[in-house]
Parts: sequence; C-alpha cells; structure tokens
Amino acid sequence: MTLTVLRFNFASPQGDPRTQGRLLSAALELAQWGESRGITSVSVDEHHATGHGWSSNPILAAGMFLARTSTLIASVDCALGPLWNPVRLAEDIALVDNMSRGRLFTTVGLGYREVEYESLGVDFSERGRLMDELLTTMLSTWADTGSRTQPHPTLFVGGGVRATARRAARFGLPLSLVDHLPEIAAYYRELCEQQGVTPVVLMPGPVNRGMIYLHEDPDRAWAELGEHILWEAVTYGGWSTAQRSLMHLPGVSTLDEVKASGRYRFLTPDQLIDEIREADQYGPLVMHPLVGGMPDEAAWKSVELLTDKVLPALR
Repeated sequence: MTLTVLRFNFASPQGDPRTQGRLLSAALELAQWGESRGITSVSVDEHHATGHGWSSNPILAAGMFLARTSTLIASVDCALGPLWNPVRLAEDIALVDNMSRGRLFTTVGLGYREVEYESLGVDFSERGRLMDELLTTMLSTWADTGSRTQPHPTLFVGGGVRATARRAARFGLPLSLVDHLPEIAAYYRELCEQQGVTPVVLMPGPVNRGMIYLHEDPDRAWAELGEHILWEAVTYGGWSTAQRSLMHLPGVSTLDEVKASGRYRFLTPDQLIDEIREADQYGPLVMHPLVGGMPDEAAWKSVELLTDKVLPALR
C-alpha cells in the first residue's frame, strides 16, 4: 500500500490572516474528506518570523487535523526542538497523543534559520546542547507521567547529517531523514547495532523526492498555477545558501529552475500510476495541494484525481 501524505504549511505571499484562514479551512476539509478515500497522513511543519503565515505551532496544527479525523496519521516534520520548553512540548504531545489514540508522529529537528532563534530569544550557537537537553527532559517527563502510547508518544530525531544519526542512536530513537540519504541511514543502523537499539528510519524514496500535483494537462497547469509553486520555492530557497531539506532549493529564481529540480512536479494520473508501478522503492507519495496559497478549486481537483483515479488503480 502506498503511503499518501497531504502536506500543509498555510503560507501565502502576503501572509494575510484572511488568506491563512481560508487555507486552514480548506486543509481541514481536504484531510477529512481524503481520509474517507484512502489518504493516510497529513504533514505539518514549523517556522517563525516569516511574514507569510507559515505554520508556527505544528503540535496545535496536528491536533486540529486529528480532532477532525479518526484514522489519519498527523506527522510533524518537524518541530524546532531547541525553541520549545521541553516539559511544555512533552505535555502538548502527550495531550494530542491521548486525544488521537496515538496518531501523532513528531519529529524534532534543530532548524537552521538564526532569525527564528533570535525572534524567540534563544542562542543559536547552543542549539545542539539544547536539543540534547530537550530529548532528555521529554523522555524523563513521559516516563514520570505516562502516556497512552508506550513507552512514550512516537518521537523521531530529524536531520540529514551524521550528527543527527548519532543523536538518534544515543537516545534510542527513530531517525527521520530530510532527503534520500542511504549513507546516513546505514551509519545510523550501524550505531544502533553497536548499542543494542532497534533501528527505525524514515527516508524519502529515490524516485519521488518532492511534491506531486495531479492535473490532466501538466503544461497548462504550470502556466496557470506555477506562480504559487515558484513563490514557495524562491521564498524557502532564500532562507539558506546550502540545501537544508528535501524541498529547499537555494538560489532558484525562475519557474524553469524549479521545474528542472524535480522537487515540484505536475503529473497526470496515468503518469503517476506508471511511475509507482515501475519503482522498486517508491516511498511516500506527498502532495502539497495548497502550496503558495493555491486556489481551493485547484487543490481539490489535484487531490480528487489522486483518490478517484490513482489510488483505485493501485489497489
């Protein structure tokens, strides 16, 4: 069964609260509707000081989705660990874990934008130490207070470097990689074996490394809707000069560059079906239907093509 994910960040070029309200409402409706038609998960993230309405509290956002659904998994990808009070984060996660009967999967990562640390009064140079303290305190808090999910709510350590693998193995936690990085995954498994820890790795597949949008005419879709994707790619890519995640494209400025990256793709349903059938390791199928303030009707059409044409063909 193909893991199908709807990603949402609620961001738009102007960051107008009314626009964010529309995006939030549409996202909740898409998730609730999609759950009944085979979509398995939603993904939310965390950023601050963007000026664009980017999701700033992924635990709260995940809780909204989980309260409206009964089987959907909500994946936090990721919470910026050092920016949280450890006890508060552990309590918030436990609350949502209890409410949702264990359907919250949280990844904590360091982040890389100094402005986010400055905006919350946290020393960026101390982020590694703060992350270690966060994990120690969270695990201790759950051990003391208990949680519905045992031995504790699902928690991943996220990132894309060897230090991330070492931290995950040291704390006996699963690893969530930001891109298809088999060498980091192998290093983590080696460390887990040395420490007697069962390794668990989440990693994008080698084929579908990015966001997928469905449309009966991809060329027309790029012409009519590409501006929304371009805005997000340029905005996100401008946050760092080094590639920090799967969707981070530093230095892009044109739609042709974004298309050439392969990280955002318009496909027809038949193209997607063929791609999945031909791949040995397809990994999660991730859609980002409201990217850059995408119009509701375009988002719904893309998701409906997935649920009405693609998923039935793959069953």
